[in-house]
Order: sequence, then C-alpha cells, then structure tokens
Amino acid sequence: MCISFSNPDEKIAYENKKLALIKEINEAFDGIAREDGVTLHEAMVIDDYGSPAERAEARAQDTEDQWQDVSENDIRFSDAVLSFLDSKGFHYYLPAYMVWYLRNIDHEDPDYWSNTFDSVIFHLTYQIDVEDYISSKFGLFTPAQSKATARFLLFDVEREEAIERQYLQESLSKGGLSQADIDNVLHDYEFPNKEARQALDQYWQQFL
Repeated sequence: MCISFSNPDEKIAYENKKLALIKEINEAFDGIAREDGVTLHEAMVIDDYGSPAERAEARAQDTEDQWQDVSENDIRFSDAVLSFLDSKGFHYYLPAYMVWYLRNIDHEDPDYWSNTFDSVIFHLTYQIDVEDYISSKFGLFTPAQSKATARFLLFDVEREEAIERQYLQESLSKGGLSQADIDNVLHDYEFPNKEARQALDQYWQQFL
C-alpha cells in the first residue's frame, strides 16, 4: 500500500525527503571498494550451494567498479543476496539496496512488488540485539554510514506508520465516525512495536 496525500505539497515534501536521503546515502558510502568481498552473483550461487568453480564464474559477472552501478534488476530479483554476503560485501551492496528501495518502494504498479523490499529492512533489524550479528553486518560502517542507515530505517518506520494511520482513518470513516472522533482515536493510537522500531530503540537510535 502506498501513501496517499491530501495535497500536492505533501507529496512534493515526501519525495524531496526521499531524494535528500538518497543523497545522504550516496555521500556517506561513496568510494567503498568491494575488494575481495562476496559479490552479488556469487552470493546467489552460495545460496544454491554452488561449487567453488561456480562461485568464481558467478563472481566474474560482477564487473562494476562502484556500488552505484549495480543493476537495479539484479537488486530487484535477488532478495536473498544480503543473507549470503560477508562483511565487505554487505558494506558494499547495502547502500545500493537502500537507494533502490527508496526509488521504488512507492511504485504504483502492484506487479512491480519485490521481496527485496522486505529483505532490506529484515537485514537491518534481524538479531540486532546480538553482538556478533552487529559486528558481522555493520562492523565496517563509519559513523556517517551508520547515521545514513539509521535515517533510512527511521524513514521506513515513519512511512509504515503513515500508511497504517491512513488505513485506520479510512476504516473509521467507513464506520460512520465523525472526523472529530477519528482525530481523537488517531491521537491516542499506539502503533505496534514492530521489528524496525525495536531495532531503532535497541541500536540505530544512537546514530541519529
């Protein structure tokens, strides 16, 4: 479900917020080298229990020199990749996945939906309370990169809460409540403490 806007200015502000976050991610992660880290196509082969020869062949497909040039189609159709990257590979590819997410999360064509959207958020929230997970996934991040990642996660939380608020508004309207009563309900409504919000509270908030 996408966010609906009551006027064009709200939509412009929302899109500008995404553009500013994309810019921040690009600046924070610019110049990262993949070095000998696991590559995108190599991770796919690891997922399929491929042989060393198959891994080497897949790795040879990833010829880009910077993460900004990673194919959007590769990202869209490789939701499991983030699970099979080492720390160098994760550090290199995560900004590409976050930027892709921001550019496409509000795509109006429902057929465009990809499991990669959920995968990006999952890998920023899963076992965030486990020290080994944090070091294996985020150990290479600079303070600026951690801040950009935290702001990305906060954007997702706020977006999901806006959609939930919108859905609740529509449901209450159909139930015949007055706008004043609806406003009171929305004011007192407590959003579920989902994984992304928990991850912010437990780890990412320190970078905001």
